[in-house]
Amino acid sequence: MIKLKENLSVMYAKNRKHINKRSMQSGALALATILLFTGAYTCAPKKVSTTVEVKPASTAGVFSAVSAMELQAGDTDIVYASADVSVVAATTDQVEPELADAYDEWADKVMATVDDYLYIRSEANGDSEAVAKLRSGDVATLVDVFDGWYEIESGNAHGFVSADYCVTGIEAYEYALDICSSYATTDVAGLRIREEASEDAKILKVVSQGTKLVVDADVEAVDGWVAVSDGNVSGFVKAEYVQVDMETGEAITLEEEAEAKAAAEEAARQAEEAAKAAKEQAEAAAAANQAVVDSADDVALLAAIIQIEAGNEGYEGQVAVGAVVMNRVHSGAYPNSVNGVIFARGQFSTSRMSSVLSRGPKASCVQAAQEALAGSDPTGGLTHFRRAGSKEGLIIGNHVFY
Repeated sequence: MIKLKENLSVMYAKNRKHINKRSMQSGALALATILLFTGAYTCAPKKVSTTVEVKPASTAGVFSAVSAMELQAGDTDIVYASADVSVVAATTDQVEPELADAYDEWADKVMATVDDYLYIRSEANGDSEAVAKLRSGDVATLVDVFDGWYEIESGNAHGFVSADYCVTGIEAYEYALDICSSYATTDVAGLRIREEASEDAKILKVVSQGTKLVVDADVEAVDGWVAVSDGNVSGFVKAEYVQVDMETGEAITLEEEAEAKAAAEEAARQAEEAAKAAKEQAEAAAAANQAVVDSADDVALLAAIIQIEAGNEGYEGQVAVGAVVMNRVHSGAYPNSVNGVIFARGQFSTSRMSSVLSRGPKASCVQAAQEALAGSDPTGGLTHFRRAGSKEGLIIGNHVFY
């Protein structure tokens, strides 16, 4: 990640017109720029085989290749050993002070203007071996310029990319602002996100120190404020309390990509095996639980459901729950067995049934089940119950029967 200490979206909005004026797309304009910086030069077309590194002290741009020519000033020869390139330059004394650092930081940067990736090759030609990928959002450092090619470094990758699909310097900075997400990290505890860019505006949310907020570049910039979002909340925070970073990446070598793919496949395989093992364990547990249930008689099943539904109720309430089960068994509208009624879909809480059966139901619940099976019915034939207060009906303990 390349860190920019100012609000990039504000900086971009305030200075886009300056950036556009400084972007020069032809050899003629490039030459004019150099003439302005250095005085009267004489130019003579010439094929050359050497490159002289040029570092203008007052510029914050990138000198890409110009047409093959030699620029002469007195006894000094400045030679560009490449063809068909442009100059993207800007004097730092012509930009606003808060942008000077950004221009200096991006002076030697390269980005690929592609949707997916651009191959980095071992030599400066399209037939050479591909060794890495400069992906959309990745930033590289310009090492040298050749005929239509840039030599770059990014991450562990080093090689050559076609200049036709790249932007450099200020243009790279502008492009990054367009395609890369920016985040505002809070420097203080209790940062307030406000509805509008005003200290008098409504506070929408308060976030803790270190929270990473997404910068909303589509919102019109307001001096001293940063438009952000956090989850479903969108608003403004004071710029002085956050650090805004642009999230960029680095190129990946083909070896790294292959290793990452292999690691992802291995992780997926392990996750699949873990899921399979968990499923087998769950099936085994379910089978064991079912075996416990299948081995239980009606008294045990009824006592277990009484304990689950009314284990903390008084004895009359426990008998009443057992009676509801038996009333359903005899009603004709439900299954005609204790097991069938208890395990009817969505009727009773049976998830703990096997564990209660394994430990054995409480003595009071066993006695209540025996009474219910014998015909005792405090409810008078009712077939439903809920927590008291949720419905009108017969109240027994904490349940209402209806």
